[in-house]
Parts: sequence; structure tokens; C-alpha cells
Amino acid sequence: MNLKINRELEEIVNRIQMEINATNHQAISGKHKNEELIINTIKKYITDHNTVVEGYTSRELTNRIFNAMARYDILTPLLENFEGTIEEININRWDDVKVHYQNGEVLWTKETFFSPKFAKDTIVRLLAEQSEETLSEANSVVSGSLGTNIRINAACYPTLDEDAGVQASIRIINPNKLGRDDLINNGTLTEEIFDFINLCKNYGASIIVAGATDAGKTTFMSSALADTPDHKRIVTIEEGIREFDLIKRDEAGRVINNVVHLKTDKNHSQIDLLKFSLMCNPDIISVAEMKSKEAYAAQEAARTGHMVMSTTHANNCRAAYTRMMTLCKMTSSIDDKMLYSLIAEAFPIAIFCKRLDDFNRKVMEVTECFEDENGKIDFNTLYSYEIDASVRLSDAKYKIDGHFVKNGIISSRFQNWLRSSGVPMNEIKRFLVLEGSDQK
Repeated sequence: MNLKINRELEEIVNRIQMEINATNHQAISGKHKNEELIINTIKKYITDHNTVVEGYTSRELTNRIFNAMARYDILTPLLENFEGTIEEININRWDDVKVHYQNGEVLWTKETFFSPKFAKDTIVRLLAEQSEETLSEANSVVSGSLGTNIRINAACYPTLDEDAGVQASIRIINPNKLGRDDLINNGTLTEEIFDFINLCKNYGASIIVAGATDAGKTTFMSSALADTPDHKRIVTIEEGIREFDLIKRDEAGRVINNVVHLKTDKNHSQIDLLKFSLMCNPDIISVAEMKSKEAYAAQEAARTGHMVMSTTHANNCRAAYTRMMTLCKMTSSIDDKMLYSLIAEAFPIAIFCKRLDDFNRKVMEVTECFEDENGKIDFNTLYSYEIDASVRLSDAKYKIDGHFVKNGIISSRFQNWLRSSGVPMNEIKRFLVLEGSDQK
């Protein structure tokens, strides 16, 4: 970063903006700008004033000034490539912007915003134009979306130090619309694990997917839901931001599956939408994330014959159940033992996802949860991923080797449940074999 160059660029932008505002202020205001007029004005200014900035050709200077004025400055080329190689953009402050790539690399941007104010103004404009959200001192923390599956969270003063300008995290969910074969080929899980989860989902066994932020929970759930037979009706429920995109079309553009995407608004919470979805005759209800009172409503729905698939923040499969219990306690005063039993009944299958230090995401564990003959809640680990070696190649680069293990088979109780739900016995038998369980 060169502060002198940043000041020069900001001064040029301010002068050109003043010039345009004096004759046609609407050209640079609002979502629909007069891009041709702006570019011509920039080129004329550079020519008339013999403007030269160190490190920039005339074309590069024109593009940088145009992006700063009419688009989203240094974010513009990154956002245009977001669904290609980029996974996440982290703005820690105006002069610290890092880009996370899908191959695991984390790199600083070569350029920074001109100043704290310019960085804040850029994010304010991005939110207003793309997400219809307002970031200001009175509303200093904002969450929104940029399109169907791009999430943005931003903060400014007074939540953030004033000299930092702005903070923002921009993250794409399931950037490449990964499917069953992609997850298997990437080593996220094995064919058998995916097919077992799919079997449970398609025949109505509710599933909770646990993991930390950026563990790949939503991507995994989206991939699993996308592998649902087209005739089954899926209702997805999300908190304000649409990330799922499960609708399929044929070559003529006709919708061929059965999906309803819902998201909360100021008047309708996830609980409201859960209650509404139960009246829509769904085969599968997907609650994008359980983090509050909706957990109780979700387990109620799961115990009334509806398949519910959701995510929550927890450190392993077992912790997912205690996490759900603490969330349910926000609404219910039911005795802890009884509540724990209800949750175990509601969600017989738990999955734990994790992003390893080599930036690869793995399904680390698949567990069956059940109540034994004595009324005790027990766990049966079905599959796990075991790390054989972890080598640090550089400061931020690791090589991790491991393999998947089939630790056990589903309980006789769950086998009976699957049979009563219509699963053919030959399909169940596939998952009752332990021999040859270790898989790379």
C-alpha cells in the first residue's frame, strides 16, 4: 500500500465527481449510472490534465477511477470473479483486505481502499444498491445478501474503530453448486456415507448437521437436498438471506422439481415460517440454521412425521444435541431429561463437518442417536474421518492425509424404523457390512 498514491487517486476521483455533479449529478447517483458519460469524463480529465499516477497505465488508471466512482472500487473485479475461484473476501479495515480462494490460498489485495471514509462509502453503496440494507452510525452492524447465495456482514463506527473505516465479510455459499459426485471426488465423504445420508433423508429421518463457521455445513446440506427425487416437496427456511437455490429446470426452462424457498422478514420469524411450512404438505423441511427459539419448533415438526434437515454450531455430533437442548430451553420449560429425549427422537442422525488446516472440508463423523431400553440416550458412531498425518509446509499451508472409517452399523431399532418407512431390505443391508471399511 502506498498512502501517497491513495491520496492522489482519491483527489482525482473527488475532482471528477465534482465536475460531473456540476453538470449532471444523476449520472453517478443511484443504482443505474450513466457509465458512458462517467468513462468519457474520466478519459477527458486524464488527457486534459496530463494525469499520471505511479504504477498505473492510462487504461488501468481509467478503470480504477471508474470502479471507485461507479462501482465498488477494489471489490469490483473480485465480485465479478466471485463464482469462479474466490470463496470469501474479508475486509478487516480499509487498508487490510484479504481474499480466500477455493484452493485454500489466502492473499492480500494488491490495492487498498483510498481511505477509511472511502472504504465505508463503498460498502454503504454496495449494501444499498445490491442488498437494500443501510449501514450507518445509527445502524452500525448489517447483514444482507448480494444475489441468491452470497452473504455479506458489515460493521462501521461506533461498533468498529473510526479509523478502521469499515469491516465486511463477503462469502459465497456452495459457489460451484457441488453435487454428490463433486463431494465424493473432493474427498469430503465417501460414496457410502453420502448414499446413507441420502437414504435417511429421502425416507424421512431428520438430520442435524453440526460444525463451526465455514465448516461447509450449508454447502453440504444444499448438495444433499439437491439430490432429492424431483417429486418430493422441499420447503427451505432461511434467516433473511436466500442462500439455497434448489430449483431445477429442463432445457425448455420449465421447473421439474418441487421446491419452495422461504426467508424471514420483519414480520415473519423462522418459527412463523416453520408453522406455515407444515401447512404446505412438505416432504422435507430445511431450516438453514438453528440458533435460537426456532430449534424447539423444528424438533416438534420432526416428531410429527416431517423430515427436517438443519444446521447448528457445535464441535461434534454429541455436542449438537446439547446445543439444540440449550436452544430449545429458550422457549420450553420442559424437564431437561425429557427435552433431551424428545430431541434424540426428533433427530436420529447427526453429521459433523469440519474445515481442516489444509482448507479441505470433511464429514468428520456420522452418528446415530437413540434411546436404549433403559431410557438412556446413547450414541452410535457409524462413520468417521481419521487423520493419519499432518505436515506443515509453510506458515499457512498444510498437507493432511487421512481416511474414512466405518465404525459401526445402525441399531436394530433404526433398521426397523427404516423398514417401516418403506426402505427395501436390500438397500438397508448395504449399510450393515463392516468388512473393508477403511477408505481413503
